[in-house]
Amino acid sequence: MCEFLRLKIEEFGLGGKVNFVEPFCGGAGAALNLLADGFVDRIYLNDADIRIYSAWRAMLTERDRFVDSIHAIPLTIDEWYRQQDQVKNLSKYGYSFELGFASFFMNRTTRSGIVEKAGPIGGYQQTGQWKLDARFNREGLAQRVDWLAGKRSQIELSNKDALAFIDRTRRTIETDRTLFFIDPPYVKAGGRLYLNGMTEAKHVALSDMLTSGEFRYWVLTYDDAPLIRTLYCDQELGHISVTYSLQSKRKENEIIILPSEIH
Repeated sequence: MCEFLRLKIEEFGLGGKVNFVEPFCGGAGAALNLLADGFVDRIYLNDADIRIYSAWRAMLTERDRFVDSIHAIPLTIDEWYRQQDQVKNLSKYGYSFELGFASFFMNRTTRSGIVEKAGPIGGYQQTGQWKLDARFNREGLAQRVDWLAGKRSQIELSNKDALAFIDRTRRTIETDRTLFFIDPPYVKAGGRLYLNGMTEAKHVALSDMLTSGEFRYWVLTYDDAPLIRTLYCDQELGHISVTYSLQSKRKENEIIILPSEIH
């Protein structure tokens, strides 16, 4: 996806100081790679999920404490349960460092990176091929956090409803040099996999917003659902295959949607 977005930045003719906006940022892998490689100058990350927002905010604003926690935390099932309780109990109270780090820990030690509703890597008895430390390389993660915090001046972070964030961003930055990369919750399984799933009305409202002509450059990814094909029938649609492994490996078809007047 990152290479695809690089090509779109060039194809759209975006040059100089490019803004990159992710209203459903999640892990923001594409945004960070584009920033690291100098393809974009500033990234705007938003997620309505307080757990995801808290993880990003803790890394950006409490770097030393976060890095120390990466090195110190035990990689045990008892600790996994403790951090799981932290996520469940603190997510309703707003931002805290503890919630941010617990969400990060669960993402790195839980199957498929799902913060809730999935078990630990290696199983509850740790008898699987991979164990809790399979994705928790302390040195590597600490280096990533250190790099991220060093880029703080080029990152704007928010915890808003995605549609409100998109509308606000449209009004406050130069859209002629901005690429919106929008990856909403799935229509079919959004409520099951995401804390902040979207109703059908919100999927419709997002399509109305993007196809209004007020947003010039955008790339949208979705599950291949009839609703989405109907909403974006006048836009350019392509396909990618994505592999998931929450319970067992399976492939899902995702749609990539581009504004027809630019593509």
